[in-house]
Amino acid sequence: MATTAPQTESLALSPSPGQKLRAMYIWGHEVNSLQLCGESASYWASFNWAGQEMHEYYRANAQQPYQPMYLEFRGVLLDEQRDGFAADYDGLLHISEVYRYDFELPADCVK
Repeated sequence: MATTAPQTESLALSPSPGQKLRAMYIWGHEVNSLQLCGESASYWASFNWAGQEMHEYYRANAQQPYQPMYLEFRGVLLDEQRDGFAADYDGLLHISEVYRYDFELPADCVK
């Protein structure tokens, strides 16, 4: 039985707390970003324990620097002051729960 991925709504139009999202996660020197599938905006990724396992998997398994990884998660757009590298992004997106991650990107979630 096939499962369907959660529907992603535009954060610009619907920044509702805790919505299920799909994105490409990219990490590297001065980069910790999320780009939602089907959107052009990039967000600085924020997480605590909820994203730690996903982040460790990324660091251990990425085949090249800044390799995009598919991510399904619950998150919220934070209305906080950003500084440092985070200031260069469209917003701060906090990951509160991770459902799935994989280096195989779905066709509708590529740059």
